[in-house]
Amino acid sequence: MLVVSLWNYFRGYVIIRIEGLALEKFINICIAEQIFLWDINRINYTTLEAKVSLKGFKAIRKIIRKAGCRVYIANKNGYPFWFSRVKKRKMLLLGAFFSVSFLIILLSFIYRIEIQGNMVVSNDEIMSSLYNSGLKVGTNRYGLDLRDIENNVLMEINELSWVGIEINGITAKIKVVEKVFPPEKIDKETPTNVVAKTNGVIHKVIARNGDAVVKVGDIVEPGDLLITGVVKRQNLENPIYVHAYGEVFAKTYYETTKYMNLIEIKKEKTDKMITRRTIKIGDMVIAFSRGNIPFNNYVVESNVKSLLNWKKVNFPVEIITDEYYEAIDYEFKVDINEAKNKLHEQAIEELVPKIPEESEMVHSLVNFSRKGDVLYLDLVIETIEEIGKQIIINY
Repeated sequence: MLVVSLWNYFRGYVIIRIEGLALEKFINICIAEQIFLWDINRINYTTLEAKVSLKGFKAIRKIIRKAGCRVYIANKNGYPFWFSRVKKRKMLLLGAFFSVSFLIILLSFIYRIEIQGNMVVSNDEIMSSLYNSGLKVGTNRYGLDLRDIENNVLMEINELSWVGIEINGITAKIKVVEKVFPPEKIDKETPTNVVAKTNGVIHKVIARNGDAVVKVGDIVEPGDLLITGVVKRQNLENPIYVHAYGEVFAKTYYETTKYMNLIEIKKEKTDKMITRRTIKIGDMVIAFSRGNIPFNNYVVESNVKSLLNWKKVNFPVEIITDEYYEAIDYEFKVDINEAKNKLHEQAIEELVPKIPEESEMVHSLVNFSRKGDVLYLDLVIETIEEIGKQIIINY
């Protein structure tokens, strides 16, 4: 049990080896004298091994002759023995103390700033605002008021609606959410045209004000006039400029091509392997192993072990163990149905984010073709969406 093991460790214990022809008598005497032995292991007919506390070992020394056995210490374990060894190496302990203290001091500074979530606002603008608020590379993390810095950045950059700062080890992670501004409204008294904002084939035109200049089936490109605000009539000598608006729906098409090789080259490990170890402190990498990899073809398996983790603070000290296995290439035939499904998923993942949420998907066309060992997919998604946007007439 863990609690018992910890208790024995802090009290200290020894592993003893008992030799003699009356081992059972020795154990019985220990029981009678209330000397507790545990993890008893019989090595052979005349030898057994057991663990006993320091107090119990002192008592055993008094019954050795009575039992007719010889007892000697095989190993010493526990906190008292560790502390005794450390006291004899004071300089080593002092050096370890200063090394850990120096490392903790180094890790109290920020060496990297990462920014996430910004699309419109540039990294440079956010970094400048952070700098003005006191957060920069080389700043001591314990002297920062993160909430105050977040508020300062929000006040300086109007395009941001939220800022969150989290410090993890030597890295400050800045997460931002940008404001979504509604499209600028044009005054109803201002003359406007309605033009196309994307390619499409006209599906429906509803001119609420102004005159439609396109009809169903027309092909339009971005910037083409859809509803004009310049109204001309036979009974009018001069045209009338109006605030044109309405809804123009068009068939729009989103398409992509994906391909996959049906013959993949894979690697199979052999029994030949070498190990390389490195220690990484922040961005600094120190290699323990030297020399080139002796294999022309190999695969690498890496294991990363963090040395210092305390609560939610991950100190950037890692030992990286890379195992290089010599490898042999071989051909693997991909199942064609699995390949089709994978290509279709990739195409959908690419196109769907490009389609406006208010659009209506009405049809999709999937076509597979094969050239040699390469499988191709062509995907076309047809949607109906509102493509008109107002622009001011300059006259």
